[in-house]
Amino acid sequence: MRKYMTVPPRTDHSRPDLNTQKILIIDHDPRVLSTLVGFLNDEPYDVLTAENGKEGLEILRREKIAVAVAEMYMAGLDGVVLLERVAADNIQTNILIMGSFLFMAVTKEIITAGAVGVLDKPIVKDKFLAEVKNCILLNEVGYSGSRVRETSRLLPRSFQRPLNAGREKVSPEALESFLEERYRDPDLNFEDLTLYFDISLSRGHALFRKYFDKTYGEKLREVRISHAEHFLMGSSLFIHEIARQCGFRSPSLFCVTFKRIHGISPTQYRKKVRLGEI
Repeated sequence: MRKYMTVPPRTDHSRPDLNTQKILIIDHDPRVLSTLVGFLNDEPYDVLTAENGKEGLEILRREKIAVAVAEMYMAGLDGVVLLERVAADNIQTNILIMGSFLFMAVTKEIITAGAVGVLDKPIVKDKFLAEVKNCILLNEVGYSGSRVRETSRLLPRSFQRPLNAGREKVSPEALESFLEERYRDPDLNFEDLTLYFDISLSRGHALFRKYFDKTYGEKLREVRISHAEHFLMGSSLFIHEIARQCGFRSPSLFCVTFKRIHGISPTQYRKKVRLGEI
């Protein structure tokens, strides 16, 4: 195991102290380890590395790791087996699995096993840092691999897959799962959904009316606002961070949408929650 110390701790304690967070990177390729450690050089984390899944699991058992980033295909203990061992040991660490584009075919298996997300190789720095920070923010509200395993049972048969040519029945559960797994993407649109389920636009609109008595846009807003309520009630995230986490393009759009539904701003909603009025 190698340990890399990053920048000195900050003095600002208005938010959870990210400097106490440990990040574990597991990959057999020393070049990948070096690259990802380099990405984190300017970040306020302690970074540990492991060259295989077995070593990584030992570190997870011994250390309090906030986020682990693990290669999917490792000799002896691949990403899915690692996730299963973590679950069996009740280790509360959010795990990202990385691999080449081809491994996306097994993404549902990865998510079902408890991964918080996946990263496609070659790893892009900005996306990597955003995913690591996202995992740490999710830690704050108690969102971990165990919750992922619970919700993943509602996923359609294949989380990432080519068009199903209409072979899979488009149930209300499948539509809701699609939105639940993608609501954080601000670029998500109705065409993405129709392509995924291989249905026409008119068929998609009809299904939302039939199952939810809502349009696609109304249902997506409902999902996003529901998650925003969770963050407002159970975290100290800033409003702009909640907006980003819930797929809104801007804090102002989030505030306008939230007030339209609840009649009060997100800040006022949070205050009422803390006063016990909600």
